[in-house]
Amino acid sequence: MAKRANPGELRTAVYFKRIDRHTNENGFAVETHVNVFGKDDMGADIAVMCKWVNAHGNEVWSAMQLQLRDPATITTRYSPLLDDAKLIIYRGNDPEPYEVISVDNVEQRNTWLEIKVQRMVGAR
Repeated sequence: MAKRANPGELRTAVYFKRIDRHTNENGFAVETHVNVFGKDDMGADIAVMCKWVNAHGNEVWSAMQLQLRDPATITTRYSPLLDDAKLIIYRGNDPEPYEVISVDNVEQRNTWLEIKVQRMVGAR
């Protein structure tokens, strides 16, 4: 049976953004986060509703062994725009982004995507 979510479970607003790296006129590297789905009429980033499940049970122990930070699983509707290696995710108004660990097009049906994420932490 395929993994899926009922429409009532899609209640977490998520912003999918792409990392755009380039150099500015002074030769310095600049990184910007561009919303994958663009902006609405008011100029705000467009959010996508999804099912957000934090790691629990045996997943917590596996995450600790793999040294993952705040792992979670997102289930959302399929979009070809989300098949990108430079994708980062912001959950609602949370200022710290999540990085994508893996993307699964469930049963290759182009209906649901299951995305595993973890907190992004800068280099030390």
